[in-house]
Amino acid sequence: MIEAFVNDTLRNATPIVFAACGGLVTKLSGWLNIGLEGMILFSAFSGVVVSSATSSVTAGTIMAIATSVAVSLLIFVMVRYMRANLYIAGIATNLLSSGFTVMLTDLWFRSKGTVVFPGAPRPAVSSLDFLGFLNNLNFFDYLAIASPLLLLFVLRGTSFGLKLRACGMDEESAYYSGVHVNRVRLVSFIIAGVFSGLAGASLSLPLGLFVANMSGGRGWIALVAIIMGRDRPFLIGFSALMLGFVTELSIFLQVSTQISPKLLLTIPYFVSFLIVAIFPDRKAMVGGKKTE
Repeated sequence: MIEAFVNDTLRNATPIVFAACGGLVTKLSGWLNIGLEGMILFSAFSGVVVSSATSSVTAGTIMAIATSVAVSLLIFVMVRYMRANLYIAGIATNLLSSGFTVMLTDLWFRSKGTVVFPGAPRPAVSSLDFLGFLNNLNFFDYLAIASPLLLLFVLRGTSFGLKLRACGMDEESAYYSGVHVNRVRLVSFIIAGVFSGLAGASLSLPLGLFVANMSGGRGWIALVAIIMGRDRPFLIGFSALMLGFVTELSIFLQVSTQISPKLLLTIPYFVSFLIVAIFPDRKAMVGGKKTE
């Protein structure tokens, strides 16, 4: 039972880890993309639809990533070229995704709730007993575990990581040092799109279905993980794991107690609220100056 609980905790943490890693990259560039929730939802929908149509998990994953990158780039274009407020653009994306995906499921599948794809393939699950608590996970789960390490290497071991952090610390100094600030930010939004696409794919592909608003606030919770992690990939990964544990705990309590399920479902959000209140992030930036 404990092993199953740990497995479920890791699975719940997977999309949060992905989204938090993507959000961190944009935050370090100086433009925090808060449209993660919408990017996850759009990619979850497109990923499972294409996966079912092509009978390929790979095709579904690629489509999920492509969709999320496109949405992320749309936010970047609105902020960079249309002078939109970064936070408002992100919130608008989140709101749009909720209604737009429901509209598409109604138009294409005649359902406003759950759409099941019986022929959709599922990602393979490991069955290696020596892995212990890490057994019975799929590709997305293992990739999520490795993502903080990969991100740490990019941030600390590459010139792009140095430029990224320079843009976030002082964009004007970075610009006059020869760094193409907006180009770096563009790449950061693409990276955020890739991670959020993986988050969406990890939600819908293993289940072979799409549920209205199935992102379930994970994009917002990922932002909390970024705040908890203080811009450090490993701490962010650990924070996402903690929030995944809280999410799984709320599900477990629904089954094992007589407490109202609606009340228990608020636990992850209540914990997130407390974390933001106790550990405010004063370094988050809404946007920067005009740079070329």
